[in-house]
Amino acid sequence: MARILVVEDENLLAMQITWMLEDAGHSVIGPEKSVDATIKVLARQKVELALLDVKLGAETVFPISKLLDGLHIPYIFITGESGAIPDEYRHRPAIEKPYEAKTVVWQIKQLLADAQSRGGQVRG
Repeated sequence: MARILVVEDENLLAMQITWMLEDAGHSVIGPEKSVDATIKVLARQKVELALLDVKLGAETVFPISKLLDGLHIPYIFITGESGAIPDEYRHRPAIEKPYEAKTVVWQIKQLLADAQSRGGQVRG
């Protein structure tokens, strides 16, 4: 299945997401807890999709979303408050915490299917 980057700074949530993705047959990259660590991973690893917690401690994930846009890698925001997502990203998929695993897995399946329908070219 897909290689999915997880960016989540809360250990328990990161582990739950990792297990959920692995149970769905995906390969997990990370979880990463900061913008800097994620940038380093993206320079070394092939990623097909990313799950991004909006708030990473004192920083936000938006520098990563800009980088993913440039790389044409789709991503899903995961947030405790949808109001934390700036207008420029409101068209992106977002899942509010708490969420059900089936909702996340379904959204991933939809984004990957969309990428495949574009001739294998991954777009965000």
